[in-house]
Amino acid sequence: MATELKVLNLANCLSLKRTPDLSTFKRLEILNLENCWNLEELHPSIGDIKTLVSLDASRCWKLNKLPEGIGRMAELTRLVIQETGIQDIPISSDSLMKLECLSLSHCKISQLPESMGSLVSLTQLHIRDLAIEELPKSIGAMKELKVILANQCKKLAHIPSSIGNLASLQSLSLHGCSSLTEIPDSIGNLASLIEFVLGWTSITKLPESIGNLQNLRILYIFGTDITELPDAIGMLAKLQELEALVCKNLERLPNNICKLISLEKLNLHHCAKLRELPELPSGLTVLNVTCQGQSLPRLSQLTRLNKLALHYCHRLECVPELPIGLSGLFISFCGKLKALTNLSDLKHLRYFQISECPSLEQSLDVLNFRRTQKTELA
Repeated sequence: MATELKVLNLANCLSLKRTPDLSTFKRLEILNLENCWNLEELHPSIGDIKTLVSLDASRCWKLNKLPEGIGRMAELTRLVIQETGIQDIPISSDSLMKLECLSLSHCKISQLPESMGSLVSLTQLHIRDLAIEELPKSIGAMKELKVILANQCKKLAHIPSSIGNLASLQSLSLHGCSSLTEIPDSIGNLASLIEFVLGWTSITKLPESIGNLQNLRILYIFGTDITELPDAIGMLAKLQELEALVCKNLERLPNNICKLISLEKLNLHHCAKLRELPELPSGLTVLNVTCQGQSLPRLSQLTRLNKLALHYCHRLECVPELPIGLSGLFISFCGKLKALTNLSDLKHLRYFQISECPSLEQSLDVLNFRRTQKTELA
């Protein structure tokens, strides 16, 4: 019977400490060991299973080592060993050639081997919360790689320029890599990149080459030390979301940001040093702003804008005519703001909240609006 078995599911076997001899499982394709919390050892015979396609040992907390034979699994396409005690992976220059998904997140690995470059079929690399200090230079050889998920690698300080060779890469997430201070110029070569997440890193600038990312739709730079956005950002014709909240050193947006014809969401909340806003893209649906200018750019042309939030705009004295399609308006800690010009024209407004704006709260236009409209407070 064992010789014909294709799927062996031992998930949640809390008493399992060592897998049995699997040498008789000649046709096994899927081995699931998820949540075997007390598993300490994989029997070396696992390396003799030539048909194995998927091995999942996630959350096997006591598993500290993989058998060397893992590298002989010619058909393996999925290897998941996240949340284990494993410290290294046995990859040789010609092993695991068909591997497509490798998940090492939350392991004890402190260095990724250069031999990883031999994983030429890899499309997904998950390395969250590893103690690595750099990505291997050989990463540029993984031509099929589409996703790199490296969130919370707090010691990661270096991205090799070879990353620019990943022509198929669609998502690069470095959220929480707090030791990372710069991005290589070669990032501009990632022609397929759709999502780029740099939130809570220590970068101070984006390279001008970012303007070459013609397929980029999502750019998250929140919580970074960036002081200004490069002019090249205006070339990102497909960009839909720009999250720059809590960029406490951000002082300037380029004037050509209005050229972002696909931009729908712009979040500049808690950008305390932002001096002023330039003309904004006409396709915005959500705008969240903290800035220190006395006025805002023209807003009435933002005909698709649904939500406008103005927070901590301490010097803001006036707001221009608002888009009549607004459904949500939120204003807080704008102490000098005294009036809203066309509040009565906002027939679609459903969420209206003002806080810590004493002059505005007592203005006639606000008082009259609250009397005459059925407003749902958020």
